[in-house]
Amino acid sequence: MIDVRNLSARPELGLSCPVERFSEREVRCVQLLSGSDWIEADIENALIVTAVGFIGDYARLLETLAIRRAAGLVLTGAPDADELRPIQQAADRYKVLVLTSTRTLRQWKNTLASQVDQLSIAAGRLHARRLAALLNQLRSPGPDLVETVAALVSRELNADVVVSLDGQIRTAMPPTAAINLSSVLRDPYRGQRTTPAGTFARIEPIPSLPDSHLAIALLNPPTRSERELASHAANVLSLALTPTRYGGEEKNQAITRINLAVFQLLMTGHVTDAQRVMASVLPGLLDTEEARVFVIECEQNRDAVMAEAEKQFSGTALPIRCPAYPQHIITVMPEHPGRDPEHAVSQILNTFQKIGVTAGGSLPRSLGRIADAYVEALDALQRANHRAERMVVNASRSPGLADILPASMARAWASRVLAPILTAPDAHEVLKSLTLALEFKTGAAARILNIHRNTVHRRVTKAFESMRYQPDRTLDRIAVSLALQVIDAHGPDTTYDNEVSLHDLLLSQPVRAWAEKFLRPLAADERHLRTLRAWVQNEFDVGATAAQLLIAPRTVRSWIKDAEPLVEKDLITIWPVTAEDNEEQRLSGIRPLTVALYATSLPQGPYPALPDFASA
Repeated sequence: MIDVRNLSARPELGLSCPVERFSEREVRCVQLLSGSDWIEADIENALIVTAVGFIGDYARLLETLAIRRAAGLVLTGAPDADELRPIQQAADRYKVLVLTSTRTLRQWKNTLASQVDQLSIAAGRLHARRLAALLNQLRSPGPDLVETVAALVSRELNADVVVSLDGQIRTAMPPTAAINLSSVLRDPYRGQRTTPAGTFARIEPIPSLPDSHLAIALLNPPTRSERELASHAANVLSLALTPTRYGGEEKNQAITRINLAVFQLLMTGHVTDAQRVMASVLPGLLDTEEARVFVIECEQNRDAVMAEAEKQFSGTALPIRCPAYPQHIITVMPEHPGRDPEHAVSQILNTFQKIGVTAGGSLPRSLGRIADAYVEALDALQRANHRAERMVVNASRSPGLADILPASMARAWASRVLAPILTAPDAHEVLKSLTLALEFKTGAAARILNIHRNTVHRRVTKAFESMRYQPDRTLDRIAVSLALQVIDAHGPDTTYDNEVSLHDLLLSQPVRAWAEKFLRPLAADERHLRTLRAWVQNEFDVGATAAQLLIAPRTVRSWIKDAEPLVEKDLITIWPVTAEDNEEQRLSGIRPLTVALYATSLPQGPYPALPDFASA
């Protein structure tokens, strides 16, 4: 969590924040407003960056920012007072924070917006680490827990900290903190104020302990995350000093937040950070080389299923409520000798047999490839939803598209497509983010990664522009996602051979043989193939497909849905049901379908319009 005040203190952004009362507003991401960029519907806690010339009707824009709870508006290029005056007057009316930046809009687009995104992500990880450190004090309290908690808060916030119990100072960190905060503690119920030394004080009552408080004094007004840390520290002190008064709900909520943070760290490849955070909750759980991922889908009563999962796994796994899909429970199961994760999952399925719980599981993967294991578990779950058995677990790695393609040709083509990314300094991180963003819809990927959906959208757009592909076109996304799978399976080819085409690659004999096998279950009724081929050729537009085939759109949808269990892929079903990103498709089902239809097209075509810029 980072706020406007934090950003204003960073000289590289060139920001000026004239209104102090708005400076604590949290910033989760940056959105650009220019000739080629427009703000999206979801702008809560977003900082809108633009130049005066792109605003137009500023009253309407500011009203939109106020209604949708944007963090503020940044005007680049240091506009003069005459340009700024009417905008500021309208901003005052709508209570929208307006900042100015001495940097240009191009600088924000090229580098600064991404820097702010990374600062926000880093602040979130720091907050999770701090919470984990606090929780660790409850798990294994030292000889003087009150002093330990005070020292932790003092160290993390660089603050003076005093704990008073029954109106008497119990501990102070450092010892001089008692002097700095003495005037504040004489009247602790006045809340936040400044001390005689000019520091900013905050008082947190310690629940269930009369006339007891945690007082902190910082050099700057406390941010939201700093206030939360102080509040959680007060709760930890209360839990430790009055353990019989609590049922552990506060502790459970803290563990839930930490588990989610650990999963998100693993999904982005930050294994060491995840292990450090997890060590505060379950020491040794992630001290392993490999782990498996299981995804449990429950159409109802997810909380009850989650409670049973926590009971079955009993500290041997990392279960979380999926932040993207409300029907899912994700469990990371480290590989330890003597543990049988499949048995534990089976027990859960048996317990909830009557409410249709299903599960999918991955092969063991290294901790650095948990994202791959998660995608693999989702694919297994997809197959389970089309079979009689309620759990599908990958016993061995079945060949995927990337394995079917001729390796040398595929590497050359994929490396040519991804060349602008592969040659970038941050290639590894960009490839990982892009892979996850394409595998899921934008909103779902953002929640899994714990970043704003607009940040995901901007990263994808920037990457696609560098490769000369269109991010809003599904067939372009399929081509890029296929290239990413090839690079993941076979590594890059630094020669970037311009002669290899996607067309030749997909018409190779191994791909054709695989495609015929993939489509064989559809052969019993030619209407399946005819409908699917027209649907893909019309770029997944049901209306256009219906017009071409002279049938009703409902009939098109019905035939596509009927084909799903035959190929064991979700093609048109929105899975799980969600209203956001409705213009996007999940690629796990339509990617192999598109390739199979391409490989089995007649020589004269028409072929699905997959883009191929490899020879450009």
